[in-house]
Amino acid sequence: MVLFRPILSLCLLLLASGVVSAAPEAPGMTAAQVIAKARAAVAAHPADLTNLRGVQMEFTASNLENKESAHFTLTLATPQLRLLRTQDKDRQSESSVCAGRLEGWLTRKNNALARRELKAVSYEEFKKMQDMASDDLGFFATPTTGSATYRGVAEINGRQTHAIAYTYRSGFAVTRYFDAESFALVASDQNTPDGHKQRQLVAGTTKVAGLTFVAKETIFIDGRKTGEMTYDKIEVNPTIDHHIFDFPSF
Repeated sequence: MVLFRPILSLCLLLLASGVVSAAPEAPGMTAAQVIAKARAAVAAHPADLTNLRGVQMEFTASNLENKESAHFTLTLATPQLRLLRTQDKDRQSESSVCAGRLEGWLTRKNNALARRELKAVSYEEFKKMQDMASDDLGFFATPTTGSATYRGVAEINGRQTHAIAYTYRSGFAVTRYFDAESFALVASDQNTPDGHKQRQLVAGTTKVAGLTFVAKETIFIDGRKTGEMTYDKIEVNPTIDHHIFDFPSF
């Protein structure tokens, strides 16, 4: 997801500076050092990060039977605009959740014959979605309204990693694990709205416009595999009509 970390349960229900702190588990390493190396691993040329203004991607979720369960389109634009559209393959429902320029909103349609629902999201959820947009486009940068804290060394699937906990003022939080040698992203952990631990384990990456994105990842809830995500189409700095982020009218 950028190596995006969308919390799917939250989505379906509805960059460069800041405070950095360090833990003592790995002498000589700090959050700032790990982040700098992780960003360098993502982009060989720093300008590719500084010139990033927006991303649009399509991705699909599949279940344990490898059956597609949902299709997503994520549109991101600076400074904090984020629109996620979802089509549920089983129920044939669709929804959109957006952090717009002034407010957050949600639309939902339960089936092809149903009337589309439209409502504003709470201010708290709006601020979280704004922070998610900043995080999505930040490529691991320390939050400008929050902190990045070094959590020490952790082993993920036999790989030694450095753990960095990102915490935003809105309450949005994610912990990322970077390979101890290459500093490539290995996995991300987040809490779902109902208190479960969701892990997104990177299973493949791709290069687009000089940037490394996740191409495939495996999803675990409380340690149990629940499915996979495949990122089918990624565009960097596409032409975006910013009116799509405005509160809709039907």
